[in-house]
Amino acid sequence: DAQFSFTKSQNDEILFAWLMQAVKHHYTPALPAVHDFLTSQGRGKFCTPLYAALMQQPGWGVDMAKQIYAEARPGYHELTRYNVDKVVK
Repeated sequence: DAQFSFTKSQNDEILFAWLMQAVKHHYTPALPAVHDFLTSQGRGKFCTPLYAALMQQPGWGVDMAKQIYAEARPGYHELTRYNVDKVVK
């Protein structure tokens, strides 16, 4: 991240791939970007897998997923809400 600034990427595809790795490896410096990403866009192809990755992390990940989803859910498209509702319980 220090070399390539993935956390600050303006390309959603690159940022999504990076954030998936950050969640998987609990890379704390990137976690605020997870919040920003999930609250700034609502594309199902990004949201559903990222929430699923968070839910696979006991404790911190589950808590983070629930907190972010409670904030972001009203702004998501109906189909995104339907799919993420199944993931974030």
